[in-house]
Amino acid sequence: MKKLSGSALLIASTLIWAGVIVGSAVVLKGTEYKEIVSKILYIGVIVHMQLFNIMLFWTKKKSEFKSGLTIILSALIWGGVIIWTSTVLKGTPYKDEIRNIISGATSAHLLFIWAPIGILSNKEKKQIELEKQE
Repeated sequence: MKKLSGSALLIASTLIWAGVIVGSAVVLKGTEYKEIVSKILYIGVIVHMQLFNIMLFWTKKKSEFKSGLTIILSALIWGGVIIWTSTVLKGTPYKDEIRNIISGATSAHLLFIWAPIGILSNKEKKQIELEKQE
């Protein structure tokens, strides 16, 4: 993947995660849960950004990038964040609202980050195949 495209997607991903953090902080403002949920989200951001960096920028050959594997790992990270925050907020009036924020961001992430990555990856693979045939 081209570095410019990868950088734009990395910035977009960061903005989605930032929206989750800010939205959760607003919902949990003044509660005892704000700090722990923020920590969970920060861990999710760090792990996710590392995954993103590894997959987008550390592959040496264009053909090494595995968009399917990356999407699955990303989904596992988002799923872990949802489960962890739901466990922390179990029995509180905030659980559903925070889950909705995170689920919405997960959907946005899949649609606006991973769909374009999959499309770009497929285009690059086809281009590599065409170059090999020539």
